[in-house]
Amino acid sequence: MVPAVLRVLLVAYVLATAVHIGLVVAHEPFAFDAWNIARDTHAEPFSLGNFLEYGTGQYLNSNPRIGQWLAYLAYKLEYFAIVSTPLAFLALAAAVAILGLGRWPSWRRGRDLALCALALGALWYALPRIGMLLFCRAYSTNYVYGAAIQLWFLVPVRLRVFPLETARPIVTVPYFLCGVIAGMCNEHTGPTLAFLMLAYGVQRQRATGHRPNLTWAGALGVVVGFAAIFFAPGQGERYEGLAERTGFVQRLLQRGVTGNLDIFRDYLGSAAPVIGLVLIALVVSRRDPEPEPRSRALALIGGALLAGTLITATVFVSPKLGWRFYLHSCALLLAAFIAVADAALTTHRRLVPFVLLSVAASIYAGTRTIPQYLRYHEAGLARLAALEAAPRGAVVTADSLGQVADSWWFLGDDFRDIKKRQLVMEYFDLGGVTFRAVDIEAPLGITDVRFRPRYQVTPASCLDEHGGLEIGAFRGIDVRAAHEAIGTAIASLRQRIAARGGTLESLDVEVGYVGAPPAGLPPRRLIVGRWRPSGYVGFSARIERGGVGKTRTVRVPKELAAIDAEVFLYQVGGELRRLGTTRDRLDYEPWKQPAAYWVLACPAQDEVCFVIAATRLQ
Repeated sequence: MVPAVLRVLLVAYVLATAVHIGLVVAHEPFAFDAWNIARDTHAEPFSLGNFLEYGTGQYLNSNPRIGQWLAYLAYKLEYFAIVSTPLAFLALAAAVAILGLGRWPSWRRGRDLALCALALGALWYALPRIGMLLFCRAYSTNYVYGAAIQLWFLVPVRLRVFPLETARPIVTVPYFLCGVIAGMCNEHTGPTLAFLMLAYGVQRQRATGHRPNLTWAGALGVVVGFAAIFFAPGQGERYEGLAERTGFVQRLLQRGVTGNLDIFRDYLGSAAPVIGLVLIALVVSRRDPEPEPRSRALALIGGALLAGTLITATVFVSPKLGWRFYLHSCALLLAAFIAVADAALTTHRRLVPFVLLSVAASIYAGTRTIPQYLRYHEAGLARLAALEAAPRGAVVTADSLGQVADSWWFLGDDFRDIKKRQLVMEYFDLGGVTFRAVDIEAPLGITDVRFRPRYQVTPASCLDEHGGLEIGAFRGIDVRAAHEAIGTAIASLRQRIAARGGTLESLDVEVGYVGAPPAGLPPRRLIVGRWRPSGYVGFSARIERGGVGKTRTVRVPKELAAIDAEVFLYQVGGELRRLGTTRDRLDYEPWKQPAAYWVLACPAQDEVCFVIAATRLQ
């Protein structure tokens, strides 16, 4: 009865995972390699001829991996990625479970079902930045799909599905071809995969005295596949020619011992969650009377760490670095942990907490990514519509999708990269693309905001003649720090003007924009501060949050409270709401997230509003 219930639960878990991944992939914003493929294919739809032409062009001029062929399908065929990405994730989880168990999981054994569930959910925290990789089609096809292919390539040897020594050409030839495909998945994993196959073949031949035909055929295939991408013409063109500018030895020496140790440290940091689980499993089983199963599992852990070290060593000479290079290593280590769990977590009391942790990780992944990507999808469609509607030669201001930098779950906004904006500008034949995003280091927390002086000098002259208003560095979202930097800049400017016989009569520091002004601005001019011969005037308010509620309170300074002024809250690019006057209690609840907010004070009988506070919500 219990295995029947577990079978139903496992099937439901698998289906829920597939639906979650498919839904998020369907709402991936049009970004990153989507633009590259649109440009390289001239936005032509899928056809077999176009597919072959694109794949051949990539092999000769850009990315020779087999994953790039799959990336074309993922971007060009509407439902390809929606179906294939969940299947790749499930296949990776299945390969991890099978390699760890060293056998086909039994459909009738509740313990095996639990270990499969453990492997499925553990991918969300065991693989570094898995959401970022999985939900970007270019990264997913090149790394997640590739990892699934390579781990499944190891399954026949691990399980000895076919007799290794007596395998006939009807088996060895297809396995050789599978080795070619596995070797072409990734140039960083190919050498380690070939080494593992060759080492196992040598060990097997010494142990049995017979040649393991299947193992040698697979090893030869991996070597051929790796050579096919390593020596491909496109390999030298990748990374804007970085691979050709510096040789392997030179790059290794340039990074030095410290730089390469940093790379290895990143690998260990990526593997830390699984290593922690291994240690916990060993601690809870330390008094078991039969240590032999644990010893075999620990040997598998050692092999996985060795393989991860070898893969990481190839990164030492890589032109670029990134978390994606540790995905295969961590997948192997997770497979070894499944072996430890099978040997050490021998009771329900030991195993169930680990399974619940994995299920909780899956639930968290769903609740984190589905709402997030629905927002990004909507923002991406609005961005595309604005770009397509813009006339030729126009300068378009593109608002960020929301999150700008990359994280565990999202690759970030591709428009933060000026080269991507230039590609989009050329693709739509625009005069320019300005990126507007929330950034706490930018003035008032917005990337395209600039402080611009509005001034009067006697005798009349341009500020540029006097060196301009050079505002020093400050934390952009901190209005108080902005006032300090502006005050210092004005004092220096006055000295330079006076040295040339002039006088600064007045100066307002206005809020300006590189691109088009955002929507929803008040009708008055926005300033941060103003200088008159009587002194500098600028206000800085505090935004306080009491307890765990959503309500915030704006605390205006005493000098502003003495002035009759209205106070507004402006969600940058969106709505402007009146909070009250400087004499009122100023409470509000943010109505959009993520977003940047400015608090504005608009004195009566004045043509300007002061920005008195800036904040952001993630």
